[in-house]
Amino acid sequence: MRLLLDTHTFIWFVTDSPRLSPSAKALIEDELNEKLLSTASIWEMAIKHSHGFVKI
Repeated sequence: MRLLLDTHTFIWFVTDSPRLSPSAKALIEDELNEKLLSTASIWEMAIKHSHGFVKI
């Protein structure tokens, strides 16, 4: 399955946030699934980081 992760889903996954549902986490962790992230998400995370909302 191909998964397009939105910005918050990606952030919640990499930070192991409890906001990410167990079913979404399982889909992302499944090595058979292809994970995609939009370049717009990278831009959005840079903005959030510059405003102190995301710690890298």
